[in-house]
Amino acid sequence: MTSNELDALAAETQRLSQWHMLLGELSACLWFTEDLPTMLHGFCKALVTRAGYLSAELELDLEEQSQVFKARVRHSNSPEAVQHATLPVSRFGTALAELRVSAEFALGVGHEAHGVLLRLTHELAEAIHALQGQHPYNDLQDSVEMLALSVQQSPYMVLFAKPSGEVVFCNDSYCKGSGYSTAEVIGQRMLVDLSTPSSEAELRMFNALKMGEHWQGDMQCRRKDGSEYWVRQIVSPLCDKAGNITHLVSVKQDISHCRFRLKDAEEALLLREQALSSSSNGIMITRSDVDDHSIVYVNPAFERITGYSASEVIGREGRFLLRDDLAQADLEEIRSALRERREGQAVLRNYRKDGTQFWNELHIAPVKDADGQHTTHFVSVINDATERVNYQKELEYQANHDALTGLANRNLLNDRIIQAIAWAKRQSLFVGIMLLDLDHFKLVNDASGHGAGDTMLKEVAQRLNSCVRETDTVARLGGDEFVLVLTDLPETGDVDVIAEKVLKALARPIEINGVDVFVTASIGVSVYPRDGDHGELLLRYADIAMYRVKEHGRNSVRQFIPEMGATAISRMNMEGAMRRGLERGEFALHYQPKIDLLTQRIVGAEALVRWNHPQIGLIHPIEFIPLAEESGLILPLGEWVLTEACRQQVAWLEAGLGALEMSVNVSARQFRQEDLAERVAQVVAATGIAPACLALELTESMVMQDVNSTLLALRTLKQLGLSISLDDFGTGYSSLSYLRRFPIDELKIDKSFINDVHVNEDDAAIAGAIIAMALSLGLRVVAEGVESQAQVDRLLAMGCTQVQGYLFGRPMDAASFVAKFQAGVRVFP
Repeated sequence: MTSNELDALAAETQRLSQWHMLLGELSACLWFTEDLPTMLHGFCKALVTRAGYLSAELELDLEEQSQVFKARVRHSNSPEAVQHATLPVSRFGTALAELRVSAEFALGVGHEAHGVLLRLTHELAEAIHALQGQHPYNDLQDSVEMLALSVQQSPYMVLFAKPSGEVVFCNDSYCKGSGYSTAEVIGQRMLVDLSTPSSEAELRMFNALKMGEHWQGDMQCRRKDGSEYWVRQIVSPLCDKAGNITHLVSVKQDISHCRFRLKDAEEALLLREQALSSSSNGIMITRSDVDDHSIVYVNPAFERITGYSASEVIGREGRFLLRDDLAQADLEEIRSALRERREGQAVLRNYRKDGTQFWNELHIAPVKDADGQHTTHFVSVINDATERVNYQKELEYQANHDALTGLANRNLLNDRIIQAIAWAKRQSLFVGIMLLDLDHFKLVNDASGHGAGDTMLKEVAQRLNSCVRETDTVARLGGDEFVLVLTDLPETGDVDVIAEKVLKALARPIEINGVDVFVTASIGVSVYPRDGDHGELLLRYADIAMYRVKEHGRNSVRQFIPEMGATAISRMNMEGAMRRGLERGEFALHYQPKIDLLTQRIVGAEALVRWNHPQIGLIHPIEFIPLAEESGLILPLGEWVLTEACRQQVAWLEAGLGALEMSVNVSARQFRQEDLAERVAQVVAATGIAPACLALELTESMVMQDVNSTLLALRTLKQLGLSISLDDFGTGYSSLSYLRRFPIDELKIDKSFINDVHVNEDDAAIAGAIIAMALSLGLRVVAEGVESQAQVDRLLAMGCTQVQGYLFGRPMDAASFVAKFQAGVRVFP
């Protein structure tokens, strides 16, 4: 029951009690008083003491006497709420007196109090007339009838009983609610016997009523038909002038619906409490005041995860789990969520009671008040994500490090070179790229086995690490090739110092199977910015210098000089040669087949550009694409590649090869063109290729540079009806959320994850995760760089059904591709 309902019930009880006492006093005052002043003074006093008026004043106006009688109980606490009324006391038009009253309830015409006062002034006039002329006694029959009607028709159940508890009166509402008739109730003991209380509840009622106070409480009752119901009742004593209890009045209200709702609410609350206690996640509830986020509740899982008991943390702020480890980027998200009173989540380093660290995947949410307007608390869900975070770190480590030596792999190497160049550019320093190849390493493998070779590689890795600083990077490219990235070099000659240190470290014998084995290395060096301004070029020049060392006796160091590129196009001349090559038609496309392992058929081709230089011969893209990107020549070159590839696809279709999908690589600079979609549409229209047979390949790092712009560009391209393929997947920084947003049709797993997929469980785990993720998103998966049957078997077992690689065909010209298609492929020997 609400407080309003309870107040209404109490008010009804009080009103009935006051009516009873008022009428008793007025009856005695008006008809049993022998002199007029005493009667009038008693009348005013009864209005004030029994009817709740603030004041009552009677001004008698008779010919033989005129006098004012007053009674006042108190002053109002709210003067503005006081209402006044003046009523004439007259008999058959003859004024006998004037009644003036004040009260804190409504006294206007039409209100209940005004009607009662009219009846009372009528009775008063009769009483005055009777005293003056000793008229026959006239009782208050009309007022009694009015009281009886108000009680009988009250919406509340009303009982009058003797002090012993036997009922002497019940109203219609009681009969309707209980199912009993009046005759069945009268004389029955329905209330407490004030002489012999028989229970603890009756004793409490007995004590309250004996003190002249009312008693209120909830009780369970039974109807005539046997059904149970709950009532909230107020029992008040009625006393005579001597203070003796003459009757008990009980006012009841059926609260069964409230009781049942309360029971449901209690059960729901208990269920929530049990859910919180049973949750495997830690739950913490805190206050939401600006200066107070203290803990008010934690569940058992919180105690288990943190090692702290509830008594140890209640009243403290949750930040104590951070200890002094406050330099965490995700903390700002939690602070912002608390300030803005919104949901937030972060993964934080927290510390248990015993000092051990755990990763807390924290979710916080505001708890609103009943109106949903104000935040009163925050609930925090704590999930111990240590195992998952460590697993992710391990996967990240494996994706960026060589499984055998623990050194950085090509992925991490490229990133470290980029960072080193960016830092050196800002600080006007040099970066040294040292490419090292072990001399005659194949002899070790042939003589002692691959296990011995692995032992040598791991020892070489340790020695190389000992020769450089923590800010430098040592990487293994594969086989017996290593790269050192030397940062923050004040002079270019500093590279030679470190190179000599490396040669001395490698000169010491390495014990393998109880035998001392000596190893030497050929080292080529390039320097930023002297030799180039990006990693691919610097690695290429270091590789050229390293091969020059091998040509001149091995076991030495050489820095790259321009003359070493006599067999290749110099960088300065390359741009002009490329422009002329475009004009003279020196560029050609080679096509690498894409194989469907299930159907054992060629289902597509990737177009790869080659440069047939008239003097040098065939030049691979790695030697000219970076410069084309930098110079802007990539735009006309890329458009030519797209046009030629589409034309060739249409030619194959007409030759009966079927609707092969043609994949064309798009460079970063091409992708940033605002009119790329229009240009592609023009090529499609000009060549007549079906858009469904065209796939544009974008690198993972390219699409992650500007996510919003990328999303817009991809959607525009997809409207043309072509496919989008994400190339070199696994080498960039894309996340699952972006893959879901981007309209991508295909993932191509980078070759670095496929090389050892059949022998290295770490690579297999990464490749399997990529395949499973792509298939769950409805994407096609293509594995690049497949070179062995063992790789095919492993990939098929993982669910990858499309591959590219030398096992099925190197990139080839159009005529060779047709011959390859007609000859067919064999997936299984």
